[in-house]
Amino acid sequence: MRCANLWPGGGGRVDIVKGNMGWIEVIVGPMFSGKSEELIRRLRRAEIARQRVQIFKPVIDQRYAANEIVSHSGLGIRSDLVREAREVLEKVEPRTEVVGIDEAQFLGEELVSVCTKLADMGKRVIVAGLDTDFLGRPFEPMPRLLAVAEEITKLLAICVRCGNPAVHTQRLVASDELIVVGAGGMYEARCRRCFEPQPAQEKADAEKHTTARPKAIST
Repeated sequence: MRCANLWPGGGGRVDIVKGNMGWIEVIVGPMFSGKSEELIRRLRRAEIARQRVQIFKPVIDQRYAANEIVSHSGLGIRSDLVREAREVLEKVEPRTEVVGIDEAQFLGEELVSVCTKLADMGKRVIVAGLDTDFLGRPFEPMPRLLAVAEEITKLLAICVRCGNPAVHTQRLVASDELIVVGAGGMYEARCRRCFEPQPAQEKADAEKHTTARPKAIST
């Protein structure tokens, strides 16, 4: 049995492979930062190690494939669809050792308790998702999941405006809805300086105003 290598000051990474110890790994960052790609890499390594793996993603995310997690670069791995976090707990088999969850921010408030229960059952839980929304606010429930995770990986994208490291997801379409599933053409990565959270909101408000304006009646 290999145990965790926990370095003083929190500078190392958790390295637990076998045994009854469960834990939670969280991969966060903006869109186009490689979260799904990193999740797929870890899950494939677990499969190579002959560990029993189950993978889940939200039913609303079918941008590239209905039954696969697919990264923006085209990497894919088979997954099951769920509508909410509690379905993950219902579908996980007793012998499963590793549970992967992509786009976890869409699975609701029960995500934290479900991941905690899975880890308490001795399973390695690897979760990927956005940590901030289109306005740059914490994207619940991901911040609370970060608080209980053993390992956190924060990835950065490249700002399409200036080339600096990007931590934000810029929405390009008019909508004030929190969840608008999309990819290239609807979102792009932006750095702190180039991020413009208000234009997306203002564009949505302007379209609402235009729609609500009464049409002129010709005489």
